[in-house]
Amino acid sequence: MPRRLKLSPLQRDIVVTLQEAGAETISTVIATVRHSDPGEFSRSVDGLVSLGLIRREEFAGTVELVLTERGKVALRA
Repeated sequence: MPRRLKLSPLQRDIVVTLQEAGAETISTVIATVRHSDPGEFSRSVDGLVSLGLIRREEFAGTVELVLTERGKVALRA
């Protein structure tokens, strides 16, 4: 049985946003979750990346956040 992850509300919002789209530019995710502290947003993204739930990809100078397979599984748990 998979261990349930404890995510912050901001991390949950980020993952749910990516669940709906699969991938989004970082600026779109910031606008969608409407969080005012860039430092907290960055730490939340870093935490999700280190857990393997999302990954960063760069296309033509634009950074996208992508939900990984592990992230999809975590959302079902």
